[in-house]
Amino acid sequence: MHNLFDVSAPVANLLVSFSQYILSLPAGQRPTTAAYATQDDPFTQPQVDTARKLLEQGGVKTASSQVYPSETTDYTPIAQKMIASGAQVIVTGTLLPDIVAYIQAFKQQHYNPQAIIATAGPDQGSQFTNAIGGVKNAEGVYVPNGGWYPSINTFQNAQMVKDFLAKYGGTADSISSDVAEAFAVGQVFQQAATKINSIDNAKLIAELHSGSTYQSVQGPVKFNEQGENILATGYLFQWQKGSLVSVYPASQATNQPEFPKPTWP
Repeated sequence: MHNLFDVSAPVANLLVSFSQYILSLPAGQRPTTAAYATQDDPFTQPQVDTARKLLEQGGVKTASSQVYPSETTDYTPIAQKMIASGAQVIVTGTLLPDIVAYIQAFKQQHYNPQAIIATAGPDQGSQFTNAIGGVKNAEGVYVPNGGWYPSINTFQNAQMVKDFLAKYGGTADSISSDVAEAFAVGQVFQQAATKINSIDNAKLIAELHSGSTYQSVQGPVKFNEQGENILATGYLFQWQKGSLVSVYPASQATNQPEFPKPTWP
């Protein structure tokens, strides 16, 4: 499927920044155990598999690892196995419903790992925080992102945020990353079509494979032969004091990471 183009960062690499951050901690502070749980899904599992490989190579032992069908609706047994493992780090390959269920179970059982990250869910703004009982319960939770946050200085981002809030209301921190991802696709399509003065499919495919660089709210975009954006930068985000902020790598971060995660309120 070489003519499928993805503006966002390659999925398998999205948890690399989290793994690098954990392994960068001083030896006396670095976690020694991790538990993994992921949907059997092409979006979630590659991320978790990569993170597990990197963390194991860095000396973080696997206390528990689970892969479950994406059709799962009862997440209680999965959460209980992670709790029973006592792992210091929780790495989950989730969408919104399962990470919400895990956090609710962790709170109920007073299980306080030093770090929790989910492949998706915490990036959904108020949809996430409302579902877990408010922003106080989101404090310290990590999520990867393929290169966007509300205040990032990228092409047309300030205008996109302004226009979105004018139409839908709310705050910049409540904007889902899905908005930026969709907008970036439109930006790249518009630039490619404008460059060749055509929306003919064959001509657009040739242009997108030409090695041209485009600009988007997610940063620069350049596709390889497989349609992956080789210029995409992965960021590590964390909920801090009611906002989802960039915390790693340090060169792109707006805040210092909060580690270990505070106990549940």
